Amino acid sequence: MTLLGLPAAEPSPAGRARRSVTLLSGFLGSGKTTLLRRELDRAGDHAPAVILNDFGETLVDDVLLSVDGDRPVVVSGGCACCTRRDDLAQALAGLLDAEQSGRAPRRDHVVIETSGLSDPGPIAFTIANDPVLKHHYALARICVTVDALTGLDSIENHEVAMRQLLAADDVVVTKADLVEPEHVEDLVRSLRRIVPTTTVSVTAAGELLRTEVPTGAPASTPPVPLTGGSADPAHTSAVSTLELATDEPLDWQAFAIWLSLLLHRHGPAVLRVKGVLDVHGAGPVALNGVQHVVHRPEHLTGAVPPGSRLVLIAHDLDAELLERSFHAFLAIR
Repeated sequence: MTLLGLPAAEPSPAGRARRSVTLLSGFLGSGKTTLLRRELDRAGDHAPAVILNDFGETLVDDVLLSVDGDRPVVVSGGCACCTRRDDLAQALAGLLDAEQSGRAPRRDHVVIETSGLSDPGPIAFTIANDPVLKHHYALARICVTVDALTGLDSIENHEVAMRQLLAADDVVVTKADLVEPEHVEDLVRSLRRIVPTTTVSVTAAGELLRTEVPTGAPASTPPVPLTGGSADPAHTSAVSTLELATDEPLDWQAFAIWLSLLLHRHGPAVLRVKGVLDVHGAGPVALNGVQHVVHRPEHLTGAVPPGSRLVLIAHDLDAELLERSFHAFLAIR
């Protein structure tokens, strides 16, 4: 049993084992990809199939989640709970087709990493009620990541973050090493009040520090209803995605100044920053941040496509103005 669960497959009524699905959810920047990367490393040859749902069109996390050169199936350009729900069903069907045709080995587990803006309820409904998928897949658990730095603020200020939490079978507190222990304890207590019947684990850099099992107390809030309707696409209407790419190596100093000024001026509105950057003199670097917090860049050693790809997910910001300022700073020598 790993941190994400990945339990044994559940027999179908026809006697054939269905593939267990773990839905990995959590708000923007809460550490889903870091957690999944560690789980894939631990799983080795038994790694699950992975479907990655990204709100933007420009892909970044597919590189980070590659295993031996094999990249995850990607559903991009919107949330799998609404605008990309049919695409998610097609991706799951595509995994079946690849197995049955002999183009890929059978995997008993699938992990779906959702967009940070996705509501897990409609995704769970799709898996359980699609006339084809329900005979081959069984939802095993919904695992939700909560950032120790900004998670509680996200839950209080973004309805979808609360809906993610209420849908969780397991909650994973991430980035515990970046805050004081007292803050972690306060966060765990707050989560316990909201979802008292959910297992809460505390992690740092994808490594498990401890797990608290539920007490069995009744939930203080109703569960997310498993309805058939898709989530309303309006839940992302005020959110825009700015996708920046360049084939030229980045001047790190100019880029760092630009990003620092952006976060200083618009920190809370910049919900997510992520990218794989080709830094002049340093090579490929992974960058991750949420709101005003940017984590230490990670040097990448595996095969990475040339060029830089940066994604900003923001609330009520002028994407055209940000793009102009980005290219202006890159022109500074």
